[in-house]
Amino acid sequence: MDTSIKNILGRKFDQICFVVKDIDKAVDFFSRANGIEAWNVAYDLAKEQTEKEYRGKPGNFQFSCAYGFAGETLIELARHDGGDSVYKDWLDANGPGPHHIGFRMENEQEYRQAEAHYLELGIEKSMAGLFEGPFGNCRWAYFDTRDAIGCYTELYYVDGDIAARMERLKRGENVSITS
Repeated sequence: MDTSIKNILGRKFDQICFVVKDIDKAVDFFSRANGIEAWNVAYDLAKEQTEKEYRGKPGNFQFSCAYGFAGETLIELARHDGGDSVYKDWLDANGPGPHHIGFRMENEQEYRQAEAHYLELGIEKSMAGLFEGPFGNCRWAYFDTRDAIGCYTELYYVDGDIAARMERLKRGENVSITS
């Protein structure tokens, strides 16, 4: 892979995710302890997703997430709700805690380049899906980088109005980025 994708990836870091057992409790903690007051909580987020994959097979996972910003960094709180998922795997092995870092690509083409780069490096795609909504889409995948850095790495992109809504959430507005 040419060095341009490595340079692109290095400038796209924007997220850290924690797997939690109770989203509402975790949101309350981040609000009280860290001053992050604007959150988008999306229950049953995986319910309508398509192209779900889990370790190379069709995925049956269900999860809910909350999103808020600490400065320029997206804080994601993920709760396993059912099926097979890397969230459940993580909880079983480690309990709640930091689960993955994320790199947000500009568009699907850039996402596909980054995905190909990771796959060429032999990094397993562990879980993936596609969220399609009337206001935009989000394609995402977790890659198993635990041996190298201790957590998973997410590559993703958003399009449509989701990007604008994320910017509003970053500014502290209570806005939904998922519905």
